[in-house]
Amino acid sequence: MEHDLCESEPQDKPENPTSKPTKSIETNKTPVQVKKKPIDYSQYRAHFLGVPIEKIKATFQATTQFATNVMAGNKILQTIKSPWPANNVRRCNEPVATDTIKAQVPAVDDGSAMAQLFIGRKSLVSDAYGVKTDAAFVNTLEDNIRQRGAMDKLISDGAQAELSDRAKDVLCALCIDDWHSEAHYQHQNFAEHRWRHIKKNVEWLMNLRNCPPEAWLLALQCVCGIMNDTAEKSLGNRPPLQILEGHSIDISILLYFLFWSIVYVSRVDDKDYHRQIGSKKSSLVCERMVGFAWNVRHGLTYKVLTDDTQRIICRSRLRLASDAENQVEEARCMQPRKGRFFLDSKHDFDDPSTTLPTLKAFDCPFVNDDDNKSSSAPTINSPPNRGVNGEEDRGTNAPPNKGSHPEVETLDE
Repeated sequence: MEHDLCESEPQDKPENPTSKPTKSIETNKTPVQVKKKPIDYSQYRAHFLGVPIEKIKATFQATTQFATNVMAGNKILQTIKSPWPANNVRRCNEPVATDTIKAQVPAVDDGSAMAQLFIGRKSLVSDAYGVKTDAAFVNTLEDNIRQRGAMDKLISDGAQAELSDRAKDVLCALCIDDWHSEAHYQHQNFAEHRWRHIKKNVEWLMNLRNCPPEAWLLALQCVCGIMNDTAEKSLGNRPPLQILEGHSIDISILLYFLFWSIVYVSRVDDKDYHRQIGSKKSSLVCERMVGFAWNVRHGLTYKVLTDDTQRIICRSRLRLASDAENQVEEARCMQPRKGRFFLDSKHDFDDPSTTLPTLKAFDCPFVNDDDNKSSSAPTINSPPNRGVNGEEDRGTNAPPNKGSHPEVETLDE
């Protein structure tokens, strides 16, 4: 007797009276086809003040129409959440690249050992936020969207925190596309390219001003603020912030104090000081200028670091310390340091054998030798003009200028 291998013989199965009959899942016999319905632009003429249909069609092509279900039904209910969150935020109209930066010591007053960097792909606007864990990436993403606007696309290197479900919920709610580089090809992330210039400037500033390593986050945020207001040749000699926001930028806040300068601010009232005459405490407190408070009071408010409590406070009324104090401070900064402080990307941070490029303490990446010939000698409070000849010579020492700094006698340690 021959048997067909494709057909199985029927077998009698015992019936269970307690079991429920199973329902078979029926699939669609024919695939569902979605046809795009053409838009009748003539019915929208009354909404656009009766303009021609061609103008309405051009308006639809140049804009988005994401919001749906705007009209209420038979029963008008109160809405608790926005029906379309993407309409509640402004757009920055450019892709934004992000990367995580790690430091060897926690930041002063903040305690963060990492920073999240956001860089505009077209405008080159840079923002840095201190983070303590990888899960805080979503919070920095929301802060950047709130501050600069929702980006068109988020570019990353494929880290787990940047591809988490919570991050995707934020991107989907605001109609933000995402893109990440291939594994072990983090150089495809645009943030890595811009981070090279930011890292050089941060290391140069901290080595020049002889800052402690704990001030790395303040120096990083200060460098990003200065670079956002500095004209770039690739942008047509316009500042990145002007490209992003579309209006002229006022740089008065950059012209009065240097990073880590000694300043004095008014002492606030406490249990030992009530502004009375003959108080044991002085009415002024010695501080350090460590950055710019962009979102506090008016446009000339600074961040200062208290010497006694090591806390950041925002003050708009500052007084630069006496020339003798700042001259002694500059002379102390001029002394060579045995140890240098470096910021690492998270990719070379895990590799102990990676050798990072170094910069000499007085090689300013902003200054050229041509500028030294046409400009006068620098003042006491300005950094020394120790320039470089070009991109290929960046990182090499230029001949020292003996008249650029006053001679100050300091006590030997």
